[in-house]
Amino acid sequence: MQNKGGKSYGDTKEFINFAGCKTITNLKKHDMNLKTIKSRILVPVLATLLAMPATATAADDSTINAQVTRQKEVDNGGSGRYRAIIVSEKTLKNFTVYRPYNIQYAARREGPLPILIWCNGACSGSSIGYERMLNEMASHGYVVVGIGAFEMVDSERDDGGSSETMVVEAYNWLVRQEKLKTSDYYHAINVKNIALAGHSCGGAQAIANCGKSWVKTLLIMNAGMGGMSMGGASPQTLNSLHCPIIYMTGGTGDVAYSNAQTDFGKVKKQAVWADLSNAGHGGTYWNANGGQFGKLALKWMDWHLKGYKQNARIFLKPDLKGFASEWTVKNRNFSAKEKNYDEPYGAVETRTDTIFDRAAKDSLFDFGADVSLLTLEKSKGYYDQNGKKLTLLPILKEQGVNSVRLRVLVKPSPENFNLTYAKSIGTTAKNQKMRIMVDMHYCDWWGDNVKPKAWRSYDEDKLVTSVAKHTGSVVKSFNALGVLRWVQIGNEVDNGFLWDDGRQTAAFVRFINAAYDTIKAINPQVQTIIHVSECEDSQWLRNYFDTLQTAGAKWDAIGLSVHIKTSTLDPDELIKKVAENVRMLKERYDKPVLVVETGYYNDRAVEANQWLCDFLQQLMEAGASGLYYWEPELADDYDLGAWNPRTRKPSIALDAFLGVRHTEGSATSIADRTMRTIDGKTEYFTPNGMKTDRPQRGLNIIRQRSGNGVKTYKYYQK
Repeated sequence: MQNKGGKSYGDTKEFINFAGCKTITNLKKHDMNLKTIKSRILVPVLATLLAMPATATAADDSTINAQVTRQKEVDNGGSGRYRAIIVSEKTLKNFTVYRPYNIQYAARREGPLPILIWCNGACSGSSIGYERMLNEMASHGYVVVGIGAFEMVDSERDDGGSSETMVVEAYNWLVRQEKLKTSDYYHAINVKNIALAGHSCGGAQAIANCGKSWVKTLLIMNAGMGGMSMGGASPQTLNSLHCPIIYMTGGTGDVAYSNAQTDFGKVKKQAVWADLSNAGHGGTYWNANGGQFGKLALKWMDWHLKGYKQNARIFLKPDLKGFASEWTVKNRNFSAKEKNYDEPYGAVETRTDTIFDRAAKDSLFDFGADVSLLTLEKSKGYYDQNGKKLTLLPILKEQGVNSVRLRVLVKPSPENFNLTYAKSIGTTAKNQKMRIMVDMHYCDWWGDNVKPKAWRSYDEDKLVTSVAKHTGSVVKSFNALGVLRWVQIGNEVDNGFLWDDGRQTAAFVRFINAAYDTIKAINPQVQTIIHVSECEDSQWLRNYFDTLQTAGAKWDAIGLSVHIKTSTLDPDELIKKVAENVRMLKERYDKPVLVVETGYYNDRAVEANQWLCDFLQQLMEAGASGLYYWEPELADDYDLGAWNPRTRKPSIALDAFLGVRHTEGSATSIADRTMRTIDGKTEYFTPNGMKTDRPQRGLNIIRQRSGNGVKTYKYYQK
């Protein structure tokens, strides 16, 4: 058999017999001894890939916590939103865990994280040949448990092989960790939301466990049963399948191609077969981020484990924009409803009402958006409500956004969130007459709160000096724009920052005050914010800010994150509780309070608009100073944005920032009506609430009086 580069993979007959292109009725798991597996199967397929330049480094001199005995970082932590690390857990010796470094931070945004249990090719006891793909998955908010003990480098130990029963062993460990209060995984993982996946013989091990009730989907990669038995599974095992399955193969040169084809044609549940014609049996696992196989697998997992319904389009249409042209994707057993993947993003007719005077609130309240990912997303294009392609910030301005929030890291890699990157967006915001909040992350990877790499050897005094110097550099640069209003001293600093020094209250307060004094020396009018992720627990909030106050910390305002996925309350109860806590915090500390991060489900546009309207009203009544929607421009790979992934236009959710509430109904669009005055009064407003004598080009808000009531409509003037 030949791989993409034309290299022979050893003894073809032996390899085919094991990997599954010929029917072998009497092959048991250990019919080949481990030496044969290692030398003729695992080594030929993966060793060529492993000869590529090493990407792994020890993450630190110490481990992340006492649970972890060894750890490393691959590919700079992955390309996702959460820095990933690879660890050896003290209580899980024969496995390797791929996870976000700050797993609790990821879980606050994602909800309890979904899980992937991975089985290796050749039923091997090492996942190192797949670490680039598995690490990438972890950086996108997954916890991955790979069969086989941790290895810093390839072949640092003997390969003892693996058994399909190890899948259950991994599951049982995850269940215990989720319930263990001292564990990093406590309430941060979802043990009822698990995918099983495997390569070659590992795919058979995954199939062997397909009947488990806690399995939500299977990813069978370069594998299939056909008419053979291996890895603890037989063709009959697939009769126990109760969830969607995807087969991924590498073309007719893949020895598992025909078995996958046979399985795909027989399974009775929803099935997809994705074939990358030039990949071969080795797939693309050792390419950066797992290559094409890793990219497609993530889309599948996001659909089935995270509920990203728009991803169905990739597999059911199929819409393979952004993927290699060599992919062919087929599907079976999906219902008409499941194939109606665009329905949540279609046009919906609504009635509208004005809920507050937007113009009167403009100088008193921040209708904000965190757009720190803007530059990474702009290649996808943005359109205003008239279908005109524009850059993002002018569209947000039309939608009522008057403030932006921008994160700045110390020395990120790649340099997406450094000062230069953030300042470029800030300059555009200034040109749109928007106010700016700078979100200072005293780390190299957002959400970490660990010391930047360059500061790791610093003692507390030198850290204080470094905080002041770095803060001064950032604030001076933004202050020159003339629209800097707020600076966050750290991001979600429930447990301090610059860990581990900054976990101690005394050191944490010194760091806060160093930043505060520096900011005030540059511009006394700029307001500093202490930002925490907690928004519901009133007693925790009192204890936290009382402790800082008693310890002498200096700050001007309080920022709260409101993450709907992790709340124990329903959405309506959540905003009521947050409003109560805003009142409490304002009264107790006599400081402004803002919600600096929030969002709602993007595939429920009307519901999102109504929730956001109610939230804004209750915050204003409570005396809050602003609300910032976190990355509303995201439409792909994130389900709490506020942008339509089909039209690339803003969702009607953002009309809440204009004071406009939508209700589904059959009212005729104002654009199709003859403009007329009712009771002698029709008023026209710009999106920001400025009254005009006639409709302006673009979005207008029309208010018409009728008796004692007022009806409000949106109108787009071309």
